[in-house]
Amino acid sequence: MTVCLRSIRKHSGKYDLDVIVVDNGSRDDSLDYLRSLDWIRLIERPDETHTNWPENVFTAWDLGIRQATGEYFITMHSDVFVKSDEWLDPFLREIDADRSTAAIGAWKLDLQNPLYAFQKHLFGYLTARVKTLLGRKKDVKWKQGHYPRDYCAMYRRDVILNHGYTFRRIHGQGGGYSIARQLWEADHAIRMISAREMARHIFHVAHGTAAVRSEKPLHHGRAQKKVEHKVSDLFEQDWIKLLQQDDSLDAPHRDAA
Repeated sequence: MTVCLRSIRKHSGKYDLDVIVVDNGSRDDSLDYLRSLDWIRLIERPDETHTNWPENVFTAWDLGIRQATGEYFITMHSDVFVKSDEWLDPFLREIDADRSTAAIGAWKLDLQNPLYAFQKHLFGYLTARVKTLLGRKKDVKWKQGHYPRDYCAMYRRDVILNHGYTFRRIHGQGGGYSIARQLWEADHAIRMISAREMARHIFHVAHGTAAVRSEKPLHHGRAQKKVEHKVSDLFEQDWIKLLQQDDSLDAPHRDAA
C-alpha cells in the first residue's frame, strides 16, 4: 500500500487528483500510516473485516465515487504501482474522444505475453461459438468486447451517479465487470486501452495482496507460490526500492498549515 500511494504521488504532478483511500477495518500499522498522510482523503470503515472481502471492496468504490468531486473516477487496487508521469494520458485521451464514453480501461496486463494472449483469444473464440449456437448473441458480443478491469479503470462520474449504477454484484460478478455490464446494457460506450500501452505506465501484480496478507490466500497452492515469487521479484527492482526509500513522498503538502 505504501509503495502504491507513493508511486501515485511521485508520478501525478501534472494532474489535479483527489486521492481517496477507503480503509476496510485495518487492524495493523497501515491505518496509522494512512492517518499520517495529509495529501489523501481517508475514509475509515472500522466495522469491516476481511471476511467480507471482496464485497467491501465493491461498496468502498460505491462510497468513493459518491464522495469524489471530479469529473472522472478511477478505481485502483493497492497492488498497482505507477511508473510513468503520463500514466493517466491514455485514459484522458480515450474518454475525451467521445462524450458518450462512460468507461475506460484495459484487459489483463498479462495479455502482453503472446502465448497467454493466444490462449485467451482461442478460448474466447470457442466460448463465443458455443454461445452463438445456443442463441446467446448479446452475451457473446459482450464477452468478445471484454471490459475495463477494475485494477485501474476510469469512469465518467455523472453517468454512474445519475443512473445509480453500482460496483456490487449485479450479474454474478462485482467490480469492473458489474459496472461494465450495467453500462453496456444501457448502450453507454466503453473504450479499451491496449494491455501493451497500459503496461508502459503501470505495473499490476494480479492478486498481489495474497502474497502479503495471510487472510487472503489464493485457493490453489501453485497460484499462491507464483504470486509470492512475482511480488518478491518486483520488490527487488530498483524503481520499487527507490519508492520504498523515498519518505519525502509521505511529507505534507508545502502549503499545509
